[in-house]
Amino acid sequence: MIKQIYEQVYDYIESDVHQRAPGESLPSEMQYSMQLAVSRLTVRKAVDELVRQGLVTRIAGKGLMVSLTPGQRFRGRLLISCICMPGDSDLFRCVLGCMDAASRYHYDYKLLNFPTAAEQYRAVLAEDLTAYDGAVITCFDSEAEQCTLNLIQRANLPVCILGNEHEGVPSIMSDDYNGGYLIGDDLAKHGHRDILFLSTDRPVADVSRRLKGFFQALRDNGIEPREELVLSVPDPGVPLFIGTGALRDLPFSAEKYLERKIHYTAVTGHSTLPIVSFCRQLCLRGVRIPEDISVVGYGDQPYLPWMNLPLTGILEPKYEMGVEAVTQMHLFLSGIQASIQSRIVPVRYVHHRSISVIDKC
Repeated sequence: MIKQIYEQVYDYIESDVHQRAPGESLPSEMQYSMQLAVSRLTVRKAVDELVRQGLVTRIAGKGLMVSLTPGQRFRGRLLISCICMPGDSDLFRCVLGCMDAASRYHYDYKLLNFPTAAEQYRAVLAEDLTAYDGAVITCFDSEAEQCTLNLIQRANLPVCILGNEHEGVPSIMSDDYNGGYLIGDDLAKHGHRDILFLSTDRPVADVSRRLKGFFQALRDNGIEPREELVLSVPDPGVPLFIGTGALRDLPFSAEKYLERKIHYTAVTGHSTLPIVSFCRQLCLRGVRIPEDISVVGYGDQPYLPWMNLPLTGILEPKYEMGVEAVTQMHLFLSGIQASIQSRIVPVRYVHHRSISVIDKC
């Protein structure tokens, strides 16, 4: 779900309001307009709605301030903290989902989203965690992220993890097993038997689930998976920006695949980012997509259409995951549920023009 500009501006200013004290001054509409690079009319529309809700007050000659008598009585306060690098549309959508759900259930919240795990840890360490009723965080495989989780648990703060699993901690994940299965099944039904899967050595649950689902789909179609057709590539790391796809490093072991010394008719993997980098390198060698090689991505980064790569692939429910994480937290904090429940959110498979039937390749 992609939000309109007005909705994004509204969310930004609302978040600013929640992090200030009643009666505190806010930036002017012109300042918000300059900060967000949007028209003043768009800012005015968002502010008008916040005034209508009683969250913001306009004072003649002084400007905007946080209302002394807020229009909503908040149930509690949530900490929302994700490792979210510039351009990372996936986790940004998770954060938007968290913000929307927190507002819907009338929770105050604070965002602590940083590009590195070390920055996240330092920010959480500086917080008075007793001021919060619950936390929604990302926690993958770095030591700093584990330390952040430990801080929250030692404070006896209810916590829910987005996008990964940790033993004994409730998590919200996309249906990655089924995502991998849908890819393998569709390619097999298009006649592909030799499919290169780009994986990674990172011990993240969604990667292994995608590969397991992919392998099972092949077996269900009478194809025995081959380990030589699983290539480990660097984790996507920072997001891929326009024009830099060919610059992302690929391991030396990828060269024999790029030179087509090992036979395959399709490429897929655990993430669209390394898939795009790999395919850009193939194109530099004269390989055509989908005439020579079919490609299926995993993820729907919004800048892919600008790169003229309308990939068939899995759309991940990132926004919905953020909503579900806060919903589970709300159900627990309000006493409706005895505990925060782990949930798996469905994915969608979309077809574009990046697959050919094998007998036409």
